[in-house]
Amino acid sequence: MTPKQKTIYLLSVLGLIAVILLPACRPQKQDESIFIFDKQKFKLPKYDSLEYFNISADGNRFLALYKTKDKWYAQVNKTVFDDFQGTFLDSFTNKPKYSLSSEGSKLGLVYQKEKSFIFRIADEDNGNSNISPVDTLPMWFVQINQYIYGGFDGDYMPEIKYTSNGLVFGFVYKKSGLYYIRLNEEVFGPYQKADLSITYDGRITIARIDRGYAYLEEIEIIPNPKSR
Repeated sequence: MTPKQKTIYLLSVLGLIAVILLPACRPQKQDESIFIFDKQKFKLPKYDSLEYFNISADGNRFLALYKTKDKWYAQVNKTVFDDFQGTFLDSFTNKPKYSLSSEGSKLGLVYQKEKSFIFRIADEDNGNSNISPVDTLPMWFVQINQYIYGGFDGDYMPEIKYTSNGLVFGFVYKKSGLYYIRLNEEVFGPYQKADLSITYDGRITIARIDRGYAYLEEIEIIPNPKSR
């Protein structure tokens, strides 16, 4: 091979190496985002208005509260709650209030619903008789998942509170002018006044007024009560 041929061969080899290595030296364009999303897809029905949309503290559940044809519905991921779709007092201050326990196992709803009262009048022939309802009174209802509690006096709105592990829920309500406290299926009262505190570390305290005295009472949670 002549010196000229050697030079041409060497340049050819170097050029081939450059063609191979050049793309590796350039920053490659990424086809996808560096962020990876674990997607969960949930369908919401067609609604007239979406009042609330929120996510639980653990990030595993969302809550959508929407209105369709004058009825309220709540949806948590795939589950739709429609048990409370009564006639609500549709004003800014009286729209349903919602809450989720911090680990997401319990959905709480507090709402007002009109309850009709039937008045009785004296009748000369047979004593008493019913007449058509002539008045309605708004009452508070509390719903925890599929369970509904109420109605309660309309002049005191219950507020749902939870322990951080979601095992205990509680709220204060007013019935016939007196106050009661519900912790899961246990009811305490009646009291002249009452309030409830549930701290993040699980301490449950009742504050109550009874016969002129104020009390602070800490409630102990019994583990596995069914086994006792």
